[in-house]
Amino acid sequence: MNNLNIKKTGYALGIISVVFFLACSVWGVFLPAPELKELHFNFLRIAFPGFSFTVLGYIAGIIEAFVYGWFAGVFFAWICKKICAGKNAK
Repeated sequence: MNNLNIKKTGYALGIISVVFFLACSVWGVFLPAPELKELHFNFLRIAFPGFSFTVLGYIAGIIEAFVYGWFAGVFFAWICKKICAGKNAK
């Protein structure tokens, strides 16, 4: 775990976040109840400011999902390195 690359972890989690964003937006289209569909898309709009059902809105959502995932991956790798470095020093 000490060899965890911060940039690669960030990019990996960023790409996974984009895949989940696309899966969630497609899944929301197939919800049967209109109330659930509206609730689902409102959650997407709250989580990804600037997201709407236009080409530009989807591009904004994809970029935001990647950036959120990248920062989460970088933070995770940084924390892991700090914890592992602390354990190895003892």
